Amino acid sequence: MDLPLVVFLDLQLNAFFLLPCDSKEKNDMKSLMFTLGALAMAFTLTAQDARLSSEQDARGGVYRTNIRSGEFYGTLVAFTQANNELVRFNIDDIVMRATRDQDFLKAVESLRNFRFDNVTQALNVLASHGWVVRSTMVLRGRHGDEQHYVMARPTDNIMPMSPWLEQSAKGRSGQK
Repeated sequence: MDLPLVVFLDLQLNAFFLLPCDSKEKNDMKSLMFTLGALAMAFTLTAQDARLSSEQDARGGVYRTNIRSGEFYGTLVAFTQANNELVRFNIDDIVMRATRDQDFLKAVESLRNFRFDNVTQALNVLASHGWVVRSTMVLRGRHGDEQHYVMARPTDNIMPMSPWLEQSAKGRSGQK
């Protein structure tokens, strides 16, 4: 009766290490290799976890990195009011915070405030500043048909923006 029990324990030990063992030295070597493999896996998982976790800056916020390239978007809206064609370039304020390029910021501020004579002039001026038409649509507005042009400007460096992390951020319901 004792023989089958010893054989069962020996088979279970061999199945655990997945290698046949003939002597104690080989068994010790298998144990060492298994331990080193388990430590290597644990070290790798810890290193990956540390690399993926977000760093904290001195103010307690999330450390943000720069995105190498991307696009900023704006809209060009043209409509007729009292037989005068009005053309306006609109861009969100978050674009002004997403870049440190002073030449770009000055040009965008000038484009926002300038009153264009017609759509052709606006499209040519925007193209000279690197803006490209991505989409167009005609919508029925209060003053008749409005022509909307979605404009994009490729840029080399964009800082990621997270408006929901700002202290003064409010949701759609007006609540913090």
